[in-house]
Amino acid sequence: MDSTVQDNGSSGPPASPPPYNALGGKDAESNDGNHGNDGNHGNHGNQDNHGNNDKEIGNMDSREKMKKNITVFRGISIVVGTVIGTGIFITPNSITRSVGAPATSLLVWLAGGAIAAIGGMTFCELGSMIPLSGAEVTYLRKIYGPVYGFLAVWLLHFVLGGMRRAIGVLSFSAYFWSLFYSNTEEGVNWFLDKGVCLFFLFLVAALTAFKPTLLLKVIMLFTASKIVAMATIIVCGVVWLAKGQTEHIAVGFNNTNHDVRSWADAWNGVIWSYLGWEQICIVTSEVQNPQRNVPIIVISSVAIVTTLYMLTITSYHVVLPLSTIIQEIPIASEFGTVTMGTAGRIILALFVVCSSLGNLMCTFLTESRYIHAGAAEGLLPGPLELVSRQFKTPLVSVIYLTFNCAVFVLVGRLDDLIGSASFTVFPFYVLCSIGVLVMRYRAPDLPRSYRVPLICPILFILFGVFVFVSQFLGDAWLSSLVWVLVLLCGVPVYYLVIQDVTGCVRSPLRKGSVAVKGFLGDKLNCD
Repeated sequence: MDSTVQDNGSSGPPASPPPYNALGGKDAESNDGNHGNDGNHGNHGNQDNHGNNDKEIGNMDSREKMKKNITVFRGISIVVGTVIGTGIFITPNSITRSVGAPATSLLVWLAGGAIAAIGGMTFCELGSMIPLSGAEVTYLRKIYGPVYGFLAVWLLHFVLGGMRRAIGVLSFSAYFWSLFYSNTEEGVNWFLDKGVCLFFLFLVAALTAFKPTLLLKVIMLFTASKIVAMATIIVCGVVWLAKGQTEHIAVGFNNTNHDVRSWADAWNGVIWSYLGWEQICIVTSEVQNPQRNVPIIVISSVAIVTTLYMLTITSYHVVLPLSTIIQEIPIASEFGTVTMGTAGRIILALFVVCSSLGNLMCTFLTESRYIHAGAAEGLLPGPLELVSRQFKTPLVSVIYLTFNCAVFVLVGRLDDLIGSASFTVFPFYVLCSIGVLVMRYRAPDLPRSYRVPLICPILFILFGVFVFVSQFLGDAWLSSLVWVLVLLCGVPVYYLVIQDVTGCVRSPLRKGSVAVKGFLGDKLNCD
């Protein structure tokens, strides 16, 4: 166990009040809300000595049973591997089409890196104060109360989590078959395609559940492969520049689009490409010395990703004309064809395949911990909190995520849904950023190994509000409204099901949850 956790529960100086209590928040309502854990008080440290069930940050819970596998280098590999997926090989087309000019596109990508860095540093302070897995779910619950944590779980897991993992599987499949077919829509049998998708999904799930250390090594390998792919693109761009071929990028800011709605679409692409900077905060309980290492991991990862993105986008604009980039084509493959011929096209397509698979592994790892953190906080059914005694992994959460994802894989084309709903993560990011300010005011003496400059959360709050509002200015305003309504539906679900204000739901759910938890614990060797 991490020394910080041990100090809070061992002899010596009295432990500091838990961050949530230090905020003045009280979780009396969660006494009736922990439908998964309240029927089995004491088994996981859920009972509080102050008359409620809110777990103190320093106390042992099931997240602290998981093995601390993640070093600084492995953590950087997770974040870089999560952020660099297929985005850098897909979104440059739509971003350039939205802003209209090469130089403007480069500025948007640079601004995206700056925003990711600001967000990462903001989350680092929260992570140093609350060194538990779960990221925004845990932070929101500890700062504002259980309903906010539940809303994050409700939207980001139940609605979007499975779909995002399925998108990763389907993206991998598309690039995989592109190595063999020029037209994957016509050349690939549907059953064969879905069979390959499910095979790789179950393979990733098995590694996540039974071989997490091996999974981390594979992630590092694929992280290296995607960096090699981007390095290849960058080197080709440098060679093109050395030849004096600058006519494409020399267009500069000419024809820049000033339509606010188009810029909103561009930000969607950039945000999607940079999403993942917060992923290490989801597995904080598995990071060695998290107070020290989490800030190092986040800042280093964002710097690496931003540098690679900027150099890669610059190479795209040096080699390819604007008329080609704005088309709906696989830009990396087209880049390979122009610079290295058919062999280059195949090589870069293979790199994208590896990038997609590595991204799937990263996001599957972190999403399973996300689910587990929600259960550990009493926001999801208790059985999802179970941790394998042998493998020290959240086995039940992995199983649940696997079958949830498999359903969406079989349903198929969910790209548009995910694209229209991705902006909904920003309400939670904004609340977390506000939480930094709240903690500075209500708990100024709470131990922090890292303090972010206050300008960072303020800027991130402003950007988050802009991103959220801008979605209602474009053509996708109706779908954005639908996802907001889905988010708000979580409020009655929380009070009627988890909080059980009617008094009719909690008892049967608790009995069923305890029974299922006991059964799965025995059969799967979990506790």
